[in-house]
Amino acid sequence: MAIFQLFMSQSLNSSSFLDWRLLFLALVPLSLVYCFFGRKGSEGIDITKYSHLPQPAPADPVRGHWPWLEKIAAEGDVRRAFDEMLYEQCIKMDFPPVLLVDLRPVEKYLLLFIFDNGVAEQVTKASKQYFASMPKHPGLQRLAPLAGARSLVTTDGNEWKALRKRIMPGMAPAHLLTLVGSILDKTETYIDLLEEKAKTGEEINLESYTTNLVVDVIGIVTFNMDLNAQIEGKEGNVLLTYRALSQAFNKRPLGAVWWKEYFTKNEREIRRLDRKLDAILKEEIRRQHNEILAGADTTSRCVAMLSLQGIDKLTPEILQQTSDTLRGFLFAGHDTTSILLQWCFYELHRRPASATDLKAELDAVFGPDTSPASVIKQLRGPDAGKLLARLPYTDAVIKEALRLHPPGTTARMTPKGSGSTITLPDGQRLVVDGLGLTPRSYIMHRHPSIFGETRDDFMPERWVGDAAAKIPDSAFRPYERGPRRCTGSELANLQARIVLAAVARRFEFVKVGLGELELDEEGLPTLDGKGYYKTKSTMFSTYLATLRPVDGMQSKVKIKAGPQDRKDSLV
Repeated sequence: MAIFQLFMSQSLNSSSFLDWRLLFLALVPLSLVYCFFGRKGSEGIDITKYSHLPQPAPADPVRGHWPWLEKIAAEGDVRRAFDEMLYEQCIKMDFPPVLLVDLRPVEKYLLLFIFDNGVAEQVTKASKQYFASMPKHPGLQRLAPLAGARSLVTTDGNEWKALRKRIMPGMAPAHLLTLVGSILDKTETYIDLLEEKAKTGEEINLESYTTNLVVDVIGIVTFNMDLNAQIEGKEGNVLLTYRALSQAFNKRPLGAVWWKEYFTKNEREIRRLDRKLDAILKEEIRRQHNEILAGADTTSRCVAMLSLQGIDKLTPEILQQTSDTLRGFLFAGHDTTSILLQWCFYELHRRPASATDLKAELDAVFGPDTSPASVIKQLRGPDAGKLLARLPYTDAVIKEALRLHPPGTTARMTPKGSGSTITLPDGQRLVVDGLGLTPRSYIMHRHPSIFGETRDDFMPERWVGDAAAKIPDSAFRPYERGPRRCTGSELANLQARIVLAAVARRFEFVKVGLGELELDEEGLPTLDGKGYYKTKSTMFSTYLATLRPVDGMQSKVKIKAGPQDRKDSLV
């Protein structure tokens, strides 16, 4: 996740635009002090050097592009994610390949937003200069309390390379298939909860239920701990501590100066919870390492245990790396898969043709019995891998949800004086040392040059057969690309396939409030010209560490009925 997204989540998610403006006014003194020392910024970069690049507006000599940001935020609901605002502007600007934005002093560096998939590929691929692609943005260390200071999320260079080598065996597709039973166990609990809510007919915050499911899976798969996230009152200590830490972290004020905030009550609480979580994880790591030394079988074990194979001595460095990496999985893993599933359910609810095609595939693979129990029984058998491999349309649903609603992106920066360059589509070579480089997958996933007039439409069929072959690999990057591609992507896709296979034919998630279906006089949903149910309003995403549904996907759970009862299942 780009550090800019973290900043935006703290600034644009206020209860009203007026509140956000007041927050901005509180930063004016900081801005004036900054400008007293000149507009070159802390890294000595002068924006006038890049005057030939596309910019959203002429940079104000004092406030940079803050006036522009205020303007675009005011053009719609201020809660909407910055990428959605940026997409609106790209349409007006005819999709430039890059956009230079100056949000100093709150954002320390000049930012180069990248909208062209070919340019983005240059940033994220390996090269002679950077074996692991261009280095991570240093601002990512601000995420250390949540993601770990020495995890795969935050480390770089040789340390990252060695750590990734230890972790990857636990994320290999063949190994993950050995954990399908554990994923099914947690999915059964999820289904039981949905059944209860379908009986009562009450509204639910789908995000809470789906995130708890994914957290449970992350706990089992990565460090073999049952976090009991789905059972109220029985949550594990790791989960309770991490939740409290996240809440405290999100209270950090915008533009905070560390030496001023260090002794505040909230910062002391962050440090206390940080130490507590670290101690819990390290105790578990030591226990698992002792099991390995005692000769325990690790063939079907968690990521943590596999990462400790061949390590005779658990040094403080390895212990800290492993602890931080487990924390990083909690941070990066549970949000992305939960968000993916929420959007899958919503888009299937909104486009009946896609729901019908998905059902047809699941019927063909798992048989006409649509009960979750039937699917789960088959996936517990020896042919689970073969069954899951026969779901191309299910995979297409997942890919299309990720295309339209990618949960995050990346941020990179090359060292000053390194001479790092990118080449723009017109052949112009640009030295990017000291610039914050941030490919925006949301815009690339909706770029008209790749996805044409249907770029905003949910169409899983674009990922099947000949149509899929026309989409460049570099134009699809929900987990980013290159050596630093998200290590948990295979786990996310596996879990999404399992949940959709078990749940999609049984339940209808009927949206309530924002994005709710528009009903006719008979109480039935009506189709628009493209085959989508009309909605009363448009559903959108917001930033809260990741890009997620703004209202937690408020829904009612219905048991799917036959065609004759379609009305009852949609209202």
